[in-house]
Amino acid sequence: MKSVSLRAFCKINLCLEVLGRREDGYHELATIFQAISLADVVTVETRDESVIELAVPGGGAPEDRSNLCWMAAETYREHRGWPTGVSMTLRKAVPSGAGLGGGSSDAAAVLMGLAQIDDRPPRWEELSQLAKDLGADVPFFLMSGAALGVGRGDDLTSLPEMPSCRIVLTRPDLTISTAGAYSMLSEDDFTDGSRTRKMAEALERGALLREIAPHVYNGFSRALTHRWPLLAELSARLSSAGASAAQITGSGSAVFGLFDDEDEARSMAKQLSDEGLWVRIAEPAPCGAAIIE
Repeated sequence: MKSVSLRAFCKINLCLEVLGRREDGYHELATIFQAISLADVVTVETRDESVIELAVPGGGAPEDRSNLCWMAAETYREHRGWPTGVSMTLRKAVPSGAGLGGGSSDAAAVLMGLAQIDDRPPRWEELSQLAKDLGADVPFFLMSGAALGVGRGDDLTSLPEMPSCRIVLTRPDLTISTAGAYSMLSEDDFTDGSRTRKMAEALERGALLREIAPHVYNGFSRALTHRWPLLAELSARLSSAGASAAQITGSGSAVFGLFDDEDEARSMAKQLSDEGLWVRIAEPAPCGAAIIE
Protein backbone atom coordinates (compact mmCIF):
# COMPACT_ATOMS: atom_id res chain seq x y z
CA MET A 1 0.00 0.00 0.00
CA LYS A 2 1.12 3.55 -0.77
CA SER A 3 -0.09 6.79 0.76
CA VAL A 4 0.36 10.54 0.38
CA SER A 5 -1.05 13.62 2.11
CA LEU A 6 -1.75 16.94 0.45
CA ARG A 7 -2.90 20.42 1.37
CA ALA A 8 -5.93 21.34 -0.73
CA PHE A 9 -5.91 25.13 -0.86
CA CYS A 10 -9.11 27.06 -1.51
CA LYS A 11 -9.57 30.05 -3.82
CA ILE A 12 -11.08 33.46 -4.19
CA ASN A 13 -12.34 34.97 -7.43
CA LEU A 14 -10.58 38.30 -7.79
CA CYS A 15 -12.87 39.04 -10.68
CA LEU A 16 -15.92 37.08 -11.85
CA GLU A 17 -18.08 38.07 -14.79
CA VAL A 18 -21.09 36.20 -16.13
CA LEU A 19 -21.24 36.90 -19.87
CA GLY A 20 -24.53 35.16 -20.64
CA ARG A 21 -26.31 31.85 -20.89
CA ARG A 22 -24.97 29.20 -23.27
CA GLU A 23 -26.97 26.89 -25.51
CA ASP A 24 -25.92 23.90 -23.36
CA GLY A 25 -27.62 25.45 -20.32
CA TYR A 26 -24.40 26.55 -18.61
CA HIS A 27 -23.28 30.15 -18.31
CA GLU A 28 -20.32 31.72 -20.10
CA LEU A 29 -17.84 33.06 -17.57
CA ALA A 30 -14.70 35.14 -17.39
CA THR A 31 -12.92 34.94 -14.04
CA ILE A 32 -9.60 35.29 -12.26
CA PHE A 33 -8.92 32.53 -9.74
CA GLN A 34 -6.38 33.03 -6.97
CA ALA A 35 -5.42 30.19 -4.62
CA ILE A 36 -5.13 31.18 -0.97
CA SER A 37 -3.49 29.58 2.04
CA LEU A 38 -6.59 28.29 3.86
CA ALA A 39 -6.55 24.56 3.14
CA ASP A 40 -8.12 21.19 3.81
CA VAL A 41 -5.81 18.20 4.27
CA VAL A 42 -6.43 15.12 2.12
CA THR A 43 -4.71 11.76 2.71
CA VAL A 44 -4.94 9.11 0.00
CA GLU A 45 -3.91 5.48 0.55
CA THR A 46 -4.13 2.59 -1.91
CA ARG A 47 -5.81 -0.63 -0.80
CA ASP A 48 -5.57 -4.24 -1.97
CA GLU A 49 -9.33 -4.68 -1.52
CA SER A 50 -11.69 -3.39 -4.21
CA VAL A 51 -13.20 -0.61 -2.07
CA ILE A 52 -13.39 3.13 -1.92
CA GLU A 53 -13.57 4.57 1.59
CA LEU A 54 -13.75 8.15 2.81
CA ALA A 55 -13.56 9.44 6.36
CA VAL A 56 -14.18 13.08 7.32
CA PRO A 57 -13.17 13.41 10.99
CA GLY A 58 -14.98 16.32 12.54
CA GLY A 59 -17.52 16.50 9.73
CA GLY A 60 -17.96 19.32 7.27
CA ALA A 61 -18.56 17.10 4.23
CA PRO A 62 -20.35 13.84 3.36
CA GLU A 63 -18.49 10.52 3.51
CA ASP A 64 -20.22 8.88 0.55
CA ARG A 65 -20.39 9.02 -3.27
CA SER A 66 -21.84 12.55 -3.15
CA ASN A 67 -18.40 13.82 -2.09
CA LEU A 68 -16.15 14.95 -4.96
CA CYS A 69 -13.20 13.16 -3.32
CA TRP A 70 -15.04 9.86 -3.77
CA MET A 71 -15.94 10.76 -7.35
CA ALA A 72 -12.32 11.69 -8.08
CA ALA A 73 -11.03 8.35 -6.77
CA GLU A 74 -13.61 6.45 -8.84
CA THR A 75 -12.83 8.48 -11.94
CA TYR A 76 -9.08 7.93 -11.60
CA ARG A 77 -9.52 4.19 -11.01
CA GLU A 78 -11.84 3.80 -14.00
CA HIS A 79 -9.43 5.69 -16.25
CA ARG A 80 -6.27 3.91 -15.14
CA GLY A 81 -7.56 0.54 -14.00
CA TRP A 82 -5.59 1.27 -10.82
CA PRO A 83 -5.56 1.21 -7.85
CA THR A 84 -7.69 -1.73 -6.73
CA GLY A 85 -8.98 0.27 -3.79
CA VAL A 86 -8.59 3.69 -2.21
CA SER A 87 -8.94 4.86 1.39
CA MET A 88 -9.14 8.62 1.95
CA THR A 89 -9.20 10.91 4.98
CA LEU A 90 -10.41 14.48 4.54
CA ARG A 91 -9.81 17.02 7.31
CA LYS A 92 -11.95 20.07 6.57
CA ALA A 93 -10.97 23.66 7.25
CA VAL A 94 -12.70 25.24 4.24
CA PRO A 95 -16.47 25.68 4.72
CA SER A 96 -18.85 24.25 2.13
CA GLY A 97 -21.27 26.42 0.16
CA ALA A 98 -19.07 29.49 0.61
CA GLY A 99 -17.76 30.06 -2.91
CA LEU A 100 -14.23 29.08 -1.86
CA GLY A 101 -14.02 25.93 -3.99
CA GLY A 102 -13.19 23.59 -1.12
CA GLY A 103 -14.84 20.51 -2.61
CA SER A 104 -13.24 21.10 -5.99
CA SER A 105 -9.84 21.56 -4.39
CA ASP A 106 -10.26 18.32 -2.41
CA ALA A 107 -11.08 16.43 -5.63
CA ALA A 108 -8.03 17.86 -7.38
CA ALA A 109 -5.88 16.81 -4.41
CA VAL A 110 -7.15 13.22 -4.72
CA LEU A 111 -6.26 13.17 -8.43
CA MET A 112 -2.85 14.68 -7.77
CA GLY A 113 -2.19 12.32 -4.86
CA LEU A 114 -3.06 9.20 -6.86
CA ALA A 115 -0.89 10.39 -9.75
CA GLN A 116 1.97 10.97 -7.31
CA ILE A 117 1.96 7.36 -6.06
CA ASP A 118 1.07 5.77 -9.43
CA ASP A 119 3.97 3.87 -11.03
CA ARG A 120 2.60 4.93 -14.43
CA PRO A 121 0.92 8.29 -13.81
CA PRO A 122 -1.27 9.78 -16.53
CA ARG A 123 -0.02 12.65 -18.66
CA TRP A 124 -0.90 16.15 -17.51
CA GLU A 125 -3.49 16.48 -20.28
CA GLU A 126 -5.22 13.29 -19.12
CA LEU A 127 -5.26 14.39 -15.49
CA SER A 128 -6.61 17.78 -16.47
CA GLN A 129 -9.42 16.17 -18.47
CA LEU A 130 -10.34 13.95 -15.51
CA ALA A 131 -10.52 17.10 -13.39
CA LYS A 132 -12.70 18.86 -15.97
CA ASP A 133 -15.09 15.90 -15.99
CA LEU A 134 -15.56 16.31 -12.22
CA GLY A 135 -16.47 20.00 -12.28
CA ALA A 136 -15.64 23.34 -13.82
CA ASP A 137 -13.51 24.57 -10.88
CA VAL A 138 -11.52 21.36 -10.36
CA PRO A 139 -8.87 21.86 -13.11
CA PHE A 140 -7.74 25.16 -11.60
CA PHE A 141 -6.53 23.43 -8.44
CA LEU A 142 -4.06 21.34 -10.44
CA MET A 143 -2.36 24.57 -11.53
CA SER A 144 -0.23 27.34 -10.15
CA GLY A 145 -1.64 30.01 -7.87
CA ALA A 146 -3.54 32.27 -10.29
CA ALA A 147 -5.33 31.71 -13.56
CA LEU A 148 -7.71 33.27 -16.05
CA GLY A 149 -10.74 31.04 -16.58
CA VAL A 150 -13.15 31.40 -19.51
CA GLY A 151 -15.94 29.26 -20.98
CA ARG A 152 -17.44 27.49 -17.99
CA GLY A 153 -14.38 28.68 -16.09
CA ASP A 154 -12.43 25.53 -17.01
CA ASP A 155 -10.55 26.89 -20.05
CA LEU A 156 -7.53 28.10 -18.11
CA THR A 157 -4.46 30.27 -18.66
CA SER A 158 -1.87 30.63 -15.89
CA LEU A 159 -1.20 34.11 -14.55
CA PRO A 160 1.32 35.60 -12.13
CA GLU A 161 -0.14 35.43 -8.63
CA MET A 162 -1.50 38.51 -6.95
CA PRO A 163 0.69 40.78 -4.79
CA SER A 164 1.47 39.66 -1.26
CA CYS A 165 -1.23 40.74 1.17
CA ARG A 166 -3.47 39.59 4.00
CA ILE A 167 -6.86 38.26 2.99
CA VAL A 168 -9.60 38.45 5.61
CA LEU A 169 -12.33 35.89 4.91
CA THR A 170 -15.66 35.96 6.65
CA ARG A 171 -19.12 34.56 6.09
CA PRO A 172 -22.50 34.65 7.80
CA ASP A 173 -24.24 31.44 8.81
CA LEU A 174 -25.44 31.01 5.26
CA THR A 175 -24.93 28.39 2.56
CA ILE A 176 -25.66 29.37 -1.04
CA SER A 177 -25.97 26.73 -3.74
CA THR A 178 -24.31 27.55 -7.06
CA ALA A 179 -27.50 26.66 -8.94
CA GLY A 180 -29.52 28.90 -6.64
CA ALA A 181 -27.16 31.83 -7.21
CA TYR A 182 -27.38 31.45 -11.00
CA SER A 183 -31.17 31.36 -10.80
CA MET A 184 -31.15 34.82 -9.22
CA LEU A 185 -29.30 36.47 -12.12
CA SER A 186 -30.97 38.67 -14.69
CA GLU A 187 -29.64 39.90 -18.02
CA ASP A 188 -28.65 43.14 -16.27
CA ASP A 189 -25.99 41.13 -14.40
CA PHE A 190 -24.30 39.97 -17.63
CA THR A 191 -21.14 41.86 -18.64
CA ASP A 192 -18.65 41.74 -21.50
CA GLY A 193 -15.52 40.36 -19.78
CA SER A 194 -13.59 43.64 -19.95
CA ARG A 195 -13.17 43.83 -16.17
CA THR A 196 -11.57 40.38 -16.14
CA ARG A 197 -9.24 41.31 -18.99
CA LYS A 198 -8.11 44.42 -17.12
CA MET A 199 -7.46 42.37 -13.97
CA ALA A 200 -5.43 39.83 -15.97
CA GLU A 201 -3.40 42.61 -17.57
CA ALA A 202 -2.71 44.14 -14.15
CA LEU A 203 -1.45 40.80 -12.77
CA GLU A 204 0.71 40.22 -15.86
CA ARG A 205 2.49 43.55 -15.41
CA GLY A 206 3.05 42.94 -11.68
CA ALA A 207 0.69 45.66 -10.47
CA LEU A 208 0.54 46.63 -6.81
CA LEU A 209 -2.46 45.77 -4.65
CA ARG A 210 -3.87 49.28 -4.93
CA GLU A 211 -3.68 48.98 -8.72
CA ILE A 212 -5.58 45.69 -8.96
CA ALA A 213 -8.15 46.70 -6.32
CA PRO A 214 -10.35 48.75 -8.72
CA HIS A 215 -10.79 45.66 -10.92
CA VAL A 216 -12.12 43.40 -8.12
CA TYR A 217 -15.67 42.50 -9.18
CA ASN A 218 -18.34 39.81 -8.88
CA GLY A 219 -21.26 39.49 -11.29
CA PHE A 220 -23.33 37.74 -8.61
CA SER A 221 -22.99 40.64 -6.19
CA ARG A 222 -26.15 42.57 -7.09
CA ALA A 223 -28.40 39.54 -6.87
CA LEU A 224 -26.84 38.08 -3.73
CA THR A 225 -26.69 41.33 -1.77
CA HIS A 226 -30.29 42.12 -2.73
CA ARG A 227 -31.35 38.77 -1.28
CA TRP A 228 -28.94 38.89 1.69
CA PRO A 229 -28.03 42.52 2.56
CA LEU A 230 -25.61 41.30 5.24
CA LEU A 231 -23.18 40.35 2.46
CA ALA A 232 -23.03 43.97 1.34
CA GLU A 233 -22.64 45.10 4.95
CA LEU A 234 -19.67 42.79 5.46
CA SER A 235 -17.99 44.05 2.28
CA ALA A 236 -18.54 47.66 3.39
CA ARG A 237 -17.12 46.97 6.84
CA LEU A 238 -14.00 45.35 5.41
CA SER A 239 -13.46 48.36 3.14
CA SER A 240 -13.99 50.78 6.02
CA ALA A 241 -11.44 48.84 8.09
CA GLY A 242 -8.72 49.41 5.48
CA ALA A 243 -9.22 46.75 2.83
CA SER A 244 -8.06 47.87 -0.60
CA ALA A 245 -11.00 45.92 -2.02
CA ALA A 246 -13.75 43.71 -0.62
CA GLN A 247 -16.10 41.41 -2.48
CA ILE A 248 -18.09 38.18 -2.42
CA THR A 249 -16.16 35.21 -3.82
CA GLY A 250 -17.69 32.81 -6.32
CA SER A 251 -21.42 32.40 -5.83
CA GLY A 252 -21.07 33.17 -2.10
CA SER A 253 -21.47 33.21 0.79
CA ALA A 254 -17.89 34.07 1.82
CA VAL A 255 -16.71 37.67 1.56
CA PHE A 256 -13.03 38.64 1.34
CA GLY A 257 -11.08 41.81 2.02
CA LEU A 258 -7.58 42.46 0.66
CA PHE A 259 -5.33 44.23 3.18
CA ASP A 260 -1.86 45.69 2.74
CA ASP A 261 -1.60 46.30 6.48
CA GLU A 262 -1.42 43.16 8.65
CA ASP A 263 -2.42 44.99 11.84
CA GLU A 264 -5.57 46.33 10.20
CA ALA A 265 -6.39 42.85 8.91
CA ARG A 266 -5.96 41.24 12.32
CA SER A 267 -7.93 43.96 14.08
CA MET A 268 -10.87 43.55 11.71
CA ALA A 269 -10.73 39.77 11.91
CA LYS A 270 -10.85 39.90 15.71
CA GLN A 271 -13.79 42.29 15.66
CA LEU A 272 -15.81 40.03 13.35
CA SER A 273 -14.84 36.92 15.31
CA ASP A 274 -15.91 38.56 18.58
CA GLU A 275 -19.33 39.06 16.97
CA GLY A 276 -19.59 35.31 16.38
CA LEU A 277 -18.86 35.29 12.66
CA TRP A 278 -16.64 32.70 10.98
CA VAL A 279 -13.37 34.48 10.15
CA ARG A 280 -9.97 33.43 8.83
CA ILE A 281 -6.87 35.31 7.69
CA ALA A 282 -5.11 33.91 4.64
CA GLU A 283 -2.45 34.85 2.09
CA PRO A 284 -2.05 34.17 -1.64
CA ALA A 285 -0.88 30.59 -2.25
CA PRO A 286 1.45 29.56 -5.10
CA CYS A 287 -0.58 26.49 -6.13
CA GLY A 288 -3.96 24.82 -5.81
CA ALA A 289 -2.75 21.67 -4.05
CA ALA A 290 0.59 20.67 -2.58
CA ILE A 291 2.06 17.43 -1.30
CA ILE A 292 2.98 17.46 2.40
CA GLU A 293 6.53 16.17 2.63
